[in-house]
Amino acid sequence: MSRESRQRLREEAMQREMRLARRRKVRLILPLIAIFIISVGAFVWNHRRSQPQKAVGIVAAQPAPFRTPRTLKELLALPPAQLDRCDIGLMNLLCAEGLPGAENLNVDECLKQLNDWAQQVKFETQRHEYRFNEHPEQFRNSLGYYRMMMLGTVLVQDLGIQYNPELALPQLDGKIPTLGQTANSKDVFIHGLLAGNHFGTCASMPVLVATIGRRLGYPVDLAGAKYHLYVRYEDYNGKHFNVEPTVTEAFLTPADEDYKSGQFKTTDEELKGGGLLRPLSNREVLSYFLNTRAICLGDAKRYDEARQMFLLSAGFWKDSPQRQKSLAYYLNIVSNAPNGDKWDALWDEIEKLDVPQGSRSAYFDNRKAQVHYFMNDNTNWPAIENAGNGLKNELAEYRKQVSTGDPALLEYRQHILRISLKSGKNVRLPAEVLPPPLNRNTILSAYLDRIASLNLEDPDAIVDEFWNYYKQTTPGWMEQASLLPSW
Repeated sequence: MSRESRQRLREEAMQREMRLARRRKVRLILPLIAIFIISVGAFVWNHRRSQPQKAVGIVAAQPAPFRTPRTLKELLALPPAQLDRCDIGLMNLLCAEGLPGAENLNVDECLKQLNDWAQQVKFETQRHEYRFNEHPEQFRNSLGYYRMMMLGTVLVQDLGIQYNPELALPQLDGKIPTLGQTANSKDVFIHGLLAGNHFGTCASMPVLVATIGRRLGYPVDLAGAKYHLYVRYEDYNGKHFNVEPTVTEAFLTPADEDYKSGQFKTTDEELKGGGLLRPLSNREVLSYFLNTRAICLGDAKRYDEARQMFLLSAGFWKDSPQRQKSLAYYLNIVSNAPNGDKWDALWDEIEKLDVPQGSRSAYFDNRKAQVHYFMNDNTNWPAIENAGNGLKNELAEYRKQVSTGDPALLEYRQHILRISLKSGKNVRLPAEVLPPPLNRNTILSAYLDRIASLNLEDPDAIVDEFWNYYKQTTPGWMEQASLLPSW
């Protein structure tokens, strides 16, 4: 075999080896590629299986964007999640819609003023913050305390916020609850604080403080005590302090116990069932505002609207026996209010009855007082009406006698009841002002014993006690209108 032939054979052998090597390499790589593809596929499959699946062709629902309510109707239609995002100042203003005292209410202007006041508070707070930095011990070492003190100071000293003086004294005397029952919405909603003399009550002043505080980013909430609203500041350390915005001559931070045992003492049942002395949610705040609106409507004699609003207010609060009792109380007042209006009208009518001068002038003046005594604590409207009509009929007949010069007028003599007291003093009382049977010159020993036991000598006090005793000891007294005239 020639040398060329051997060389050719070697080259062919090398080429075969190279082809075999390439085939072995391909056989080795292909399984690796397959393993890699399978592994990646498995990972992707497992990852997709762990994710929430979406139906083909269906877009996931997105939360509805918050839409600021412009009317009370829109506010009441907000779903709970959006109500939680609503500005409590706006909620308060919308709840005053259409009430007496809110005829010229411009919500946009009020909101702008709230924003301006918030900026003024922010400016003054930052301007004086060096005081807190240099002497934090003067502010209980609490930045929150300093901030709320500055907020209150600016509202009172710079902007003139104050409690309505006409309502302050009666409330301090305990004659009316501190929420202030009035038909004028300016006294109980914040628009009354934003204009004019800047007067308010505890139904509006805490709302103003909380509204501005939230605009400044402060962790403040409204809280309720019995017949009262105030502000809570939730401090960073998990504790809180209270702010009393109605005491405009000082900055007060009463403890919870002060509200519980203060002017209107609160039971544990009232605390739990009434949701008192804790932060209020926006739903509960709206319930407060609607209840205040209902009171204004009731005082304005818009009773059907008031009833509807009391029921609506209850729907925004978690049900409890305490809440049911409160709702029943208000609904009863609204139901009886029309009779109360008739009662008031008749009382005023009797008081203003004109009595002609003559021999029986004193008699009719006493009869007017007698009918008023009979009306007090009386819930029997037909009997009350009969008592009033009886007096008016008597007076009409007397006017005829006066106008005609009837000789019978000269025969009249006033009936006087003389009482000898244990002290030896004699008291003379006109019989016409007394209850039956004293108005017919008949006095029972039980009445005299009652007067003696109380050691009364003042004539007016004795008449008052005679009527009290008569009502206590006479089961059917409310129906005895026909026994009132003494002649």
